[in-house]
Amino acid sequence: MNLTLSVDDDLVERARQVASNQGTSLQALVREYIANLAGGPSGEQLARRMEENWREADKELKKNPPQKWKFSREEIYAERLDRMVKGKK
Repeated sequence: MNLTLSVDDDLVERARQVASNQGTSLQALVREYIANLAGGPSGEQLARRMEENWREADKELKKNPPQKWKFSREEIYAERLDRMVKGKK
């Protein structure tokens, strides 16, 4: 849905600058404000979504388990020893 507002030009420019400083657009800020004003999802809805996401992730991990990594003691400490030697120079 499009929404038309009448706003002072100077106010819009200052708001655009604020949005730019935040790394976003004025349009995105207005959308976010309206969404917050209208009320976002409830805590219960968010928890339900989180549970669904965990179930999906669990299914994926069962299908494609991560590789198991084994490191030798030398591999674990190689970088640390290398930094120590370089630091003494």
